[in-house]
Amino acid sequence: MPTLYVTLPGAVVRKSAKSLVITVDSNDADGNARREEIEEVEPHHVDLIMLFGRTHITSSATKFCLRQGIDLAWLTRNGRLLGRVVSEASRSAEVRLAQYRRATDENHCFALARKIVAAKTQNGLAVLRALQSNRHGDEMLMAAIDDLQDSINNIDNAKNMEMLLGFEGIAARHYFAGLERGFVGDILFTGRAKRPPPDPANALLSFGYVLLGNRIASLIEANGLDPAIGFYHELRPGRTSLALDIIEELRGPVVDRFVLRLCNLRIVRPDMFVENTEDGGVQLTRPGLRTFFAHWGKNLARPMREEGVEVPQPADKIIRRQVERLASDLRGGLPYEPVRTLR
Repeated sequence: MPTLYVTLPGAVVRKSAKSLVITVDSNDADGNARREEIEEVEPHHVDLIMLFGRTHITSSATKFCLRQGIDLAWLTRNGRLLGRVVSEASRSAEVRLAQYRRATDENHCFALARKIVAAKTQNGLAVLRALQSNRHGDEMLMAAIDDLQDSINNIDNAKNMEMLLGFEGIAARHYFAGLERGFVGDILFTGRAKRPPPDPANALLSFGYVLLGNRIASLIEANGLDPAIGFYHELRPGRTSLALDIIEELRGPVVDRFVLRLCNLRIVRPDMFVENTEDGGVQLTRPGLRTFFAHWGKNLARPMREEGVEVPQPADKIIRRQVERLASDLRGGLPYEPVRTLR
């Protein structure tokens, strides 16, 4: 369990001897206060704690986490990141200087960005081809696959960052047009929309991307890199640009396939969503969140099939490996290669 998700309103993460415990305070039938321990976690079983909504962590538990190299992230109930706390142990001036030098090299940034966008598009194509195996004769899906294949060819021929951004946008439209054909349960998908997500499918996609991005940002910090300095995504206050770079190649195989499975198997249902009164979108209910997280952990443990790799590896292991690959590249190792998955 590399990530611990704390979502129960009023839950508090506390230090207990050499472990962490999650407790909830309540009153019994006679009105007497009582404290219930709902989970105990040994520190070597977790490297990131994500606290959603009205949840808390004590100061002693916070200090304990920092000493153990456990990162902390606070998010709103619907998954918007509020802030993160990380230990100083992972910081490395040498690798960060290399990262900053690379980030100011336009040729390097463009070459790496083109690799990432090409892999993202190819992995999206693998998702659509997997859908095609169950939807023979779907002309709209076939057209999306053909258009996405053309986009891959265009991306390979992009001459500058502006052209690459344009081709990526076109590829995304083709991909989501094809992904729409894959939703066959009670929750349908009619196109990608965000800020705020207006429907359950988009809410699930956005939430999955947030979780994956925070997992990557935590691993980036653990490997001594600066998550704010990316090579493809522009600098912006509060943005973890490097995490966004790496997430691109993993969106389709890690999040999109997962959301399709949740919806088509009716694991998540329309009645598990309510209106988000803050922004007018929709968000998961408390039972919906519990269901989502129960399956998210299994999703990260699910093997992913990659090009040129004989034995499939769990998704979380691949995510960790990609961050380590990038850190190794910056330290003078082999050039970074994005994930390329099979259907």
